Amino acid sequence: MTSHDTRAYMALMAIAQHHGRPHTPTDQAWIESFFGHIKREWPHLDTITDPTLLETELDRIRIDYNCVRLHQGIGYVTPDDEHNARGEAIREAAGKASNEPDNNGSTTTAGPTPKRPHD
Repeated sequence: MTSHDTRAYMALMAIAQHHGRPHTPTDQAWIESFFGHIKREWPHLDTITDPTLLETELDRIRIDYNCVRLHQGIGYVTPDDEHNARGEAIREAAGKASNEPDNNGSTTTAGPTPKRPHD
């Protein structure tokens, strides 16, 4: 699909397009970060050419991204946890667990919940 085809399709579907300034990723940092995570964590998406297979794979990844993957920006909980008001309780429980005495009777002052490799 060429840029002309894309532009025509967007107009046909009444989808407004807004473009950031070229070479200025800070204008849209949230989407740049999102695409960076997608490219790094699921590189196989770039090789899928069948639209049906891509849709199926994106549906699977959407669940993983929102319900399994911990997000640093919201305190190492999932977006689903945060959306369903479980985030604060999970963060509090993680904080208490990191300050419990170990087998030697001393407490650990660990930082936030350990990150998964892709965070």
